[in-house]
Amino acid sequence: MHDKLLISIKVKKTIEYIEKITNNYPKIEYVLKNKILDVCYELLELTYKANIYHDKRYMKEILVKIRMIEYFVKKSIDKKLINFKKYENIGNHLLEINKMVNSWILCEKIK
Repeated sequence: MHDKLLISIKVKKTIEYIEKITNNYPKIEYVLKNKILDVCYELLELTYKANIYHDKRYMKEILVKIRMIEYFVKKSIDKKLINFKKYENIGNHLLEINKMVNSWILCEKIK
């Protein structure tokens, strides 16, 4: 199945990148790893819901999930589980998604 929703494509690419990085987390950090991935999948689910229902509440919830991922990734760098370059790359992915969602919200206000 081919996805035409640009934001969901970006979210999927971000998830794939984060999955690669979190594969190297030590077993003792499984809670942090699982939390990051769970929130990523919730982000994708909310993207689809927002697209189907055109509801700004879902769009705003996407922004909340982005902040949560940022927090968990910050914890990862604090624990030295990832390096700064990976932290920056994830941040850039999330920033792009954030911009897309904010534009989406503005677009929905116009309608």
